[in-house]
Amino acid sequence: MHVCLHLDPSRLLRWHLWLAEAIADDPANEVSCSFGSERHPLPLICRSLLELERLVYRVGGDGATDAMPAALRALARSTTAPDILINLSGGEPAPPARRVLTPVFNGVGGEVGVLEALANDADLLVELHDTASASGPWTARPASADRDVLAVTLDGTLSCAVLLILKALREDRRPAAADPARPGMVAPPAPPASALAWASGRVASKAMSLVNIVARGGKMWGVGWRRDEGTGLLDKGKAVFEVLAADADSYLADPFPFRHQGHDFIFVEQYSYKKGRGCIAVAEVHRDGTVSGPRIVVEEPHHLSYPFVFERDGQIWMIPESGAARNVSLYRAVEFPYRWAREASLIDHVEVYDCTPLFRGGHYWFFVSPRRWKSTSWDVLNVYGAESLTGPWVPHAANPILIDASLSRPAGAFMEHRGQILRPVQNCLRGYGDAVTLCRIDALRLSAFAQTPTGVIRVEGFGCHTYNRRSGVEVIDMFGRVRQLREVTASHEPLSAEVPAAADRRLGVSSMPADFA
Repeated sequence: MHVCLHLDPSRLLRWHLWLAEAIADDPANEVSCSFGSERHPLPLICRSLLELERLVYRVGGDGATDAMPAALRALARSTTAPDILINLSGGEPAPPARRVLTPVFNGVGGEVGVLEALANDADLLVELHDTASASGPWTARPASADRDVLAVTLDGTLSCAVLLILKALREDRRPAAADPARPGMVAPPAPPASALAWASGRVASKAMSLVNIVARGGKMWGVGWRRDEGTGLLDKGKAVFEVLAADADSYLADPFPFRHQGHDFIFVEQYSYKKGRGCIAVAEVHRDGTVSGPRIVVEEPHHLSYPFVFERDGQIWMIPESGAARNVSLYRAVEFPYRWAREASLIDHVEVYDCTPLFRGGHYWFFVSPRRWKSTSWDVLNVYGAESLTGPWVPHAANPILIDASLSRPAGAFMEHRGQILRPVQNCLRGYGDAVTLCRIDALRLSAFAQTPTGVIRVEGFGCHTYNRRSGVEVIDMFGRVRQLREVTASHEPLSAEVPAAADRRLGVSSMPADFA
C-alpha cells in the first residue's frame, strides 16, 4: 500500500516522523511525501512559548513539535497518485488520491488548534476526516498531563493523533462517494487572540509558583474501605468509607480486596517519598473492624502499583502495574499474603499500565492502557487475548480499542452487578483521577469490543481513580488533602439514559446485546 504524507514545508515536525516510521514498520507499506505550495508555520508566539516552557518547566527533549526537516525531506517523493494520502498541511486542499485522511484539532486544521482549545478551556478533540467514510470522522479525546503547559499537551495530543491515523489505516472502510466532500477546516495563519492572551499570562503566573503539590503535607492519594454487608455503593447510591492510615513517609492508592480462608485483606500501592517509587503492600481487615498497618510484600527496583490479585488453577496470583519496566509481570503467592515470587512475563517490551484481567467463556483477556511516543498513559485502551494464563498473549485486532481519556484506563476489577459485567474506568479527560465511570460490557470477541457507560462514582471533595468490591469488602481511593482524614463519602450516580459515549464502531463503543466469545 502506497501512503503519502502531504506536508507543509514550513512545518516539518517530529510527530510527522513518528507517523512515517510507524507506517513503514509494516513491510507491505510504501511511504512517500509531497509538499504543499502554501506555508503556515507555527506562529512565533507558539515557538517562543515552547522554548520558554523548556526552561521554566524543564520539559524534556524529543517533543512532538520539534522541527525535523532533514529526516522528513529524506523520505521518497511521491511521483504517482498514492493509495492513501494523509493531509498534514494544515488547511491546503489535498492532491488527488483514492483515499484522503485529514486530521483536525478542535476544528482547526493544524496544531495551533490545541492552543485554542486550552485558551477556551475546551476538551481536547482530534477528528480524522476520511473520504472513504460516509459516517463522519474518526475521533480521539486525548488527555493532557498538564493543561497549563502547552508542550505537554501538544505531545500527548499529537501522539494520540498518530495512533488514530494508524488505526484508520488498518480498518476496512466503505467505498467513498463519487465526489466526497472535503472536511471543513480553518487555515491557521495565526492563533486566535484568546490563545495569545492565555499563552502570555499562563507562563508568567506558573513560572512563579512551581511547586510539587503531591508531597508530604499536601495533596496525595489515600484509600477508603468499608464492610459491604450485602449492599454496596452501587445499590445504596452513597456510602461512608473509613480511611486506611498511611505512615508519614508514604501514601496509599489502588486498593484491591481479597478474601482467603475466611480472612480479608486489602492490597495497595504504597508509594515511598524517600525511594521515589511505589511498592505493593497488604493490610489485614480484622473481624473487630480494625485494620493492620500496611506491610510491603512485593518490591522491585522500578515502580509498582495496581496490585490485581486473583485466584486461578488452584493458585493465588498477582499482576501489578509495572509500566516503568516495560512489561506485564505475573507473580505467584508462595506464602499468602506475605511472600510472592515472580513467575513469568506475560508481555515484554511494551509500556502499559493497570493490567486488568477478565476470564470469560473459557478465554483469557486483559485490558491495559499503553503509552506511546509522548502520550499520557490515560487515554488509550488496548486488549490482549490468550488461551491460558501464561499466554501467548495476542493483541486484539481492533487495538487501540479506544482513544478517549474519559473511557479508557482501567480503574479496578471487572464485576458482575444485576446480571451485567461492569468495567470501572478512569475519567481523565480534564486531569488524572477525576472520577470513576462504570461501563457495561456489551461485546468482547477476538475481533470486536463494545461497552456502554452506566454510572459515575465520585468521592465528595476529592478525586478518585480506583473502585473495587469483593467478598464483603468495598474499597475506593481518593486524591486530595487526605492526611489526618478519618472517613470520606462516596456516591454512585446512574446514567439514566445509558447512551454510549460516541456510539460508533470507530471508538469501539456501542450499545448492543451482551456478546462474549
